[in-house]
Amino acid sequence: MNAIIQLTDAKEALVKAAERLIAERGLDAVSDREIARAAGQKNNSAVQYHFGDRAGLINAILDYRMIPLNQKRHEMLDDILNREEPPATRDLAKVLVIPYMEHLKTSREESSYTSLISQLFQRGNQQIVAMDTPRSSSLVRMTEAFGTVLPNLSVKELYARLTFMGSLVIHTVARWDQQCRLDPETWTPEYLSQQSQFLIEFLAGGMEQDALPGVE
Repeated sequence: MNAIIQLTDAKEALVKAAERLIAERGLDAVSDREIARAAGQKNNSAVQYHFGDRAGLINAILDYRMIPLNQKRHEMLDDILNREEPPATRDLAKVLVIPYMEHLKTSREESSYTSLISQLFQRGNQQIVAMDTPRSSSLVRMTEAFGTVLPNLSVKELYARLTFMGSLVIHTVARWDQQCRLDPETWTPEYLSQQSQFLIEFLAGGMEQDALPGVE
């Protein structure tokens, strides 16, 4: 299945301008008029014209970036879960981290959407955390796989650890995105890969810790 989201040139320009300005200044510090100007649109109401409102623009950014990311995770899970041996915790942690890392390595000059996701996470925005959607359905499969690999954890503790893991990953990746643009000489693709491996090992170690006593 082709998960690439096709946008008109005008919509794509608005999406990329919005995510860049939001990353630089914050979600509430950028006006729709500024986004339109940054996208090269003469109509100051271009956001409303193409997306209806700010929420429509945010949803377009999330679909444009996260649906292909979700498809990549499904492909990784297909490979992991179709092996003869059971998946390792580390392999499942890679499903969460590697697609972000690969995106940063190939799109650092034209994409800064991870900052937007980080800001939405901080607000508890349900556009992000809803799992069974074209943006995040792979996370349902990943959660089920973690439950199989870590049967010692109660459902409550499993979900708590996965919630911590997801939050840590998105905020860490948003910081990586910023560092890649501010200090590209240090944050080379090789260095980014190394940092990703450190993060994967950290996540796997946390998920594999013994269950807390008395947690049902």
